[in-house]
Amino acid sequence: MNDPLDVLLADGVIDEVLGRLKSGKEANISLVRRGEGVLAAKVYKDRSTRSFKNNADYKEGRKIRNSRTQRAIEGGGRFGRNAAEQAWKSAEADALYRLVDSGVRVPRPVMFYEGVLLMELVTDGDGRPAPRMIDVAIEPGAAIGVYADLVAQIISMLCCDLIHGDLSPYNILAGAEGPTIIDFPQVVSAVHSSRAEFFFLRDFDNVVRFVSGFEPALAVHRHDGRAIWRAYVGRELTREFVPPPPPPPGRSQPRREQRPDPRRGDRPPDRGPRRDDRSFQRDPRGAPRGGPPQGPNAPRQARPPEGRPPPQDPNAPRHARLPDRSPQGRPPPQDPNAPRHARSDSRGPPPGASQGRPPPQDRAPQASPQDRARVTNDRRPPPQRQAPPSRESAAPPAGGRGRRRRPKRHW
Repeated sequence: MNDPLDVLLADGVIDEVLGRLKSGKEANISLVRRGEGVLAAKVYKDRSTRSFKNNADYKEGRKIRNSRTQRAIEGGGRFGRNAAEQAWKSAEADALYRLVDSGVRVPRPVMFYEGVLLMELVTDGDGRPAPRMIDVAIEPGAAIGVYADLVAQIISMLCCDLIHGDLSPYNILAGAEGPTIIDFPQVVSAVHSSRAEFFFLRDFDNVVRFVSGFEPALAVHRHDGRAIWRAYVGRELTREFVPPPPPPPGRSQPRREQRPDPRRGDRPPDRGPRRDDRSFQRDPRGAPRGGPPQGPNAPRQARPPEGRPPPQDPNAPRHARLPDRSPQGRPPPQDPNAPRHARSDSRGPPPGASQGRPPPQDRAPQASPQDRARVTNDRRPPPQRQAPPSRESAAPPAGGRGRRRRPKRHW
């Protein structure tokens, strides 16, 4: 018996298989009869045959009570792969049991037996199997009600710390009691998954995009998902939570200032004085100043050098600034075409002369040759320095050899 439904028939769980209802990317839905009622039997496909294989992000944070089985799943062996496959199939049944008790509109589960999920059949107003929302045309006036219903169910699921993970019009049935959410094997834990916010916002955007196709005015609610998530993170989310109203159209964002374009003749706006304008700087005492900083409280690099005049007007011609820039006590430079004797007289003391010496004409007359000879004869000859004794004349030390031995060198 390769068909899992045959196992249920053999064990007496179901009485008859009525036929296949739908075939999805990861499971097949069949109609079965159990007693007097008709149920939907969901038979999951094998991992090698189903198209939904990249489920690592969805399984993040899922834990199994049996620690031995959890270690086997983390090891990745044959037993661990089979255990992970069974855990993936049973995740939908666990989520349905949890959501039904919280008031979310989902199919009521009956049992999970041998990898097959039995649940009640969702029907429309005529008693037939309910179609998917993607196959139903919604009236523009009813789109706001569908949106409000789905948002309330999404908030209720998030209050249970669960996120659908793959919510779209293909996974919502147009039931007689209202939109019914199905397909929960990829349910995401909002507490343990690092990508919980991504999956939640993606589900919310899919719902808003779907309903706004029938009522374009609902597109302004695309920011409600972030408001709901902020309330959940702040532990303020309840089932009665209502997202804040959207901003009026055309005022959602402030208008950006258009940059001036010189090609159009625009002039840049006057933004006030620049920070490097000294006329708006203030000294430590708070008084405004217009020139360079003065006084002992001024910064060291801003103080004018001592003994120098204040800086001249930079707009003055260069010939008017040269005399002021020369050091104090020196006249302006002479004509370079003048004779050397004319220039030397007009200049100050020679470079080698010091300030305390008299001029050359005021010095005493030089001594005669006789006086210099007399002073030289009176001088005493310097003491002669004795030469050190030679190596041959030095006496050898007592009790030793005549020559010193050189120390051994260790290479």
